[in-house]
Amino acid sequence: MLSAIATGLFTTACGNSNTSNNGNNNVSIPTNTTKSAPAKTTSIPSTTGAPSPAIDLSKLPELEIGELEAYKHRSGIFEMNVPKGWKIVDNSQVGEILVTWNEKAGRASIAVNIFVPPSEIPESRLTDVFEAIIKGMYGNQPDFSMQPPVLEATGNIAIEWTSTVTIGNKKLKFQANSKLQRINNKFSILTFGAIESKFAEMKDSFAKISNSQIVNASLTIP
Repeated sequence: MLSAIATGLFTTACGNSNTSNNGNNNVSIPTNTTKSAPAKTTSIPSTTGAPSPAIDLSKLPELEIGELEAYKHRSGIFEMNVPKGWKIVDNSQVGEILVTWNEKAGRASIAVNIFVPPSEIPESRLTDVFEAIIKGMYGNQPDFSMQPPVLEATGNIAIEWTSTVTIGNKKLKFQANSKLQRINNKFSILTFGAIESKFAEMKDSFAKISNSQIVNASLTIP
């Protein structure tokens, strides 16, 4: 599985910012957002370890997002509509929310990560910081490749990336989109992805899910 954001991830990304004192501009993510994730706890489907021959892709139902159901995190900080029947994994820890929904065969996934960055990040450095975050979260995946960040009309920053996943005894290209939204003092990262052959036709459903997300950033992350 993926590792969580690594210690010192912001150091390079924010090295030229002017937000710290005494001329030292290097910052590090606090420990509550830099702990290594346990082996089976994070967002996008597993790309490591032995493949599972029990999964026969030819016998799986068509991959699609059908009925959605309302979800509200126990902290009250965020809520959104999610695919009914997908497996939820809540790996939230002190000071950080990390919740994932996985399609049962691992062909698609949605993840929400909300945390407070270690210091105020200037607008001019946001894209660099977000690139560093995505590399730290997903860069260990086989054949990982990332597109340049895109600033959306809403002010959010989006990054598309690809990797290779192993499902059953087959290696498949996986395509994903990660979106950063800054609300008050918090970063909210929404990632959705699917095997490449299905990603384009699922984008409208992913957009509907994204548009349903509500973040109450006035609350403190427990």
